[in-house]
Amino acid sequence: MPRHSNGRYMSLKEAVQARREAKAAVAVIPEVKFGANYRTSQIYSRGYEFAFMARQENGSEASPQGIWTQACTFVFCKDFLHDAVWGAVNKKPWQVHGFKYDPSKDLPLDMGYCAMAFRNTLFKDKPAEFHAKREACQKFLNGIEAKLGFQPSQIFEVAHPESPCWLILGDKNWQLAAPLVGFFTLFIRLGIAHNPDITVEATLEQAKEGKITIGDDQGRGYAGSNDSTYIQQAWRGLELLFQHGIKIFHPTIEENYPEDLPKRGASLHDHFGPVNFSGKQAAKAMPFWYREEIWGK
Repeated sequence: MPRHSNGRYMSLKEAVQARREAKAAVAVIPEVKFGANYRTSQIYSRGYEFAFMARQENGSEASPQGIWTQACTFVFCKDFLHDAVWGAVNKKPWQVHGFKYDPSKDLPLDMGYCAMAFRNTLFKDKPAEFHAKREACQKFLNGIEAKLGFQPSQIFEVAHPESPCWLILGDKNWQLAAPLVGFFTLFIRLGIAHNPDITVEATLEQAKEGKITIGDDQGRGYAGSNDSTYIQQAWRGLELLFQHGIKIFHPTIEENYPEDLPKRGASLHDHFGPVNFSGKQAAKAMPFWYREEIWGK
């Protein structure tokens, strides 16, 4: 049985996770291409941003290698991302607060991975500081994914003309339902603050207790600055996610992003992130998610 660096033998679960992480670590860095961005109406104006990436040329689900190309504009607010997934699943355009995703014009989102680019333009002149957080972030994500039975995410340092950037290739189940997209992006940002010498659970508890600060103290404009609050408010949903996994949701992505969702009352953009999922804001629109066997009476 393999050992930890301190000489202690690993458990079988730890050994399996170590092998997963080692496999991810030796992967070849994929090629990436980035496009133009445009302004959207968001509550954040600086900090950490995400953009979906589409796989083109020489890729397969078994091997991520190929050319990954930007499929939507970079956004601070994670809610735009599940808006794009609805458009991709239903092959219909979606537009909200200046954000647009049109599957007839934009590149198709990858359904074999939840593939995102992740950047922060405030680190343009200090890329080493940004990239120094990569291993801790990947370890945090992989720890979460081990609890959920997901394949481990891979994070690659990639070149971007405006800022240091990562390509993150996550398990496809991260986009199975809108709340999962939100949790994935929240975990990525929390991973920035993760201490690899402590457990995933310890980092989540620190966030719940308000002991983790991402960004600066200059108001709400920094994307990531409210993440401890989000963890506090989404704690019930997080507990249930770890307890039941993706069985909370419909088994197919099409059922979780129904075509008539915009007519069901709850706003996809405003009511389907981790906090509002945990507060049952989407219960009328998606009753299957809120079954008594999951949430209790």
